[in-house]
Amino acid sequence: MIIWLNGPFGGGKTAVARSLCERDESRVLFDTEEVGQMLRHALNAKRPVTDFQDWPAWRALVVATAIELVACLECDLVIPQSVFTHAYWHELTTGFASADVEMRAFTLTAQPEELEKRIARDAKEPSAVDWRLARIPAFQDALPWLATETTVIDTSGRTPAEIAARILEDVVADRH
Repeated sequence: MIIWLNGPFGGGKTAVARSLCERDESRVLFDTEEVGQMLRHALNAKRPVTDFQDWPAWRALVVATAIELVACLECDLVIPQSVFTHAYWHELTTGFASADVEMRAFTLTAQPEELEKRIARDAKEPSAVDWRLARIPAFQDALPWLATETTVIDTSGRTPAEIAARILEDVVADRH
């Protein structure tokens, strides 16, 4: 199974993903941004983009790599990645479905003031604060379709471990 964590940049997806993986060693974290970094080397000179998700190769390789990892490792894959373009989301989910790889998608949200505080407090990437804040409107624009295609979880006032436990309740319920 793929457990996809969507949501605003700086919203805690990676922290929740780590918590999910810590709870069960059979879960593996897959950072799809690494695929984007790999492609920058080859594509950026001829086809520059501001977001690597705009490269069709990124979407195709994320699907292919995730499918291979699930098959090879026989594990659940946890993917923390914001995707706010509906066509890209459809491409990803259709790719997984065509390979019969089950996917559960969650969108992590937070009250706007809490999200802004989290972004501002991020000590690991302080240079990303302005970039993340500037993308909140894109998340808000995507939220209506995300709410119909994913399970939305309000993370306000909750720890990554509490959110992970909530996600696991849904995943376990789906498997039974």
